[in-house]
Amino acid sequence: MVKQERAGRTRQAVLLAAAGTFADVGFESASLVDISRRAGVSKGALYFHFVSKQALADGVRAAAGREIGSAALRALRAGGPAVQSLIDFSHELVRLLREDVVVRAGVQLGRTGRGPRRTDATDFPGSPGSSGCPGPDATWRSLTAVVRRLLGRAAEAGELRPGLDRRAAAELLTTVAAGLVLLAAEDADRLRPEAVREIWTAALPALVPGGCCAAYRV
Repeated sequence: MVKQERAGRTRQAVLLAAAGTFADVGFESASLVDISRRAGVSKGALYFHFVSKQALADGVRAAAGREIGSAALRALRAGGPAVQSLIDFSHELVRLLREDVVVRAGVQLGRTGRGPRRTDATDFPGSPGSSGCPGPDATWRSLTAVVRRLLGRAAEAGELRPGLDRRAAAELLTTVAAGLVLLAAEDADRLRPEAVREIWTAALPALVPGGCCAAYRV
């Protein structure tokens, strides 16, 4: 049991070191020597858990997917107005990107195509029904699915504008989120809570009936 706990701590230290290195210098420039030093472990200990740099990238992507998936499940299970759950979910995603180096590196690796090769997952890793690690675009497809479900719930509750095209709205919101992530690579201020509030201040009137915007915390 002690050995298993020690191995688990070592693996986590290596993952965190890899995520920090990938986030700082990118996949191509990252070296296993630098990652092992950053983790405070020998290169042999690193290889015991991850056989290659690509395996490390896979591990970081999978860990990031689990964190995002957990946030998505919390949003789907939250009580109260569905539109508010959607707003809160967007703030949680931005907080993870801002504060969690594993999530930040995992999304960066996906953006550059340096992630797991499999593309058969339709859910987030670790979520019920997930079949494995997603490919570079799977996280955004999954986010769109979450947004659609929340918008569907909002429509059933009468929260949305009559006649709103929910599919188009979900695609638009996901595209805005993806654009935010891409722009944040050059300008970290894009991940400020105020930036997310500004987006929702502009988007909310197109989603909910006139006069209802004040009912939501953006």
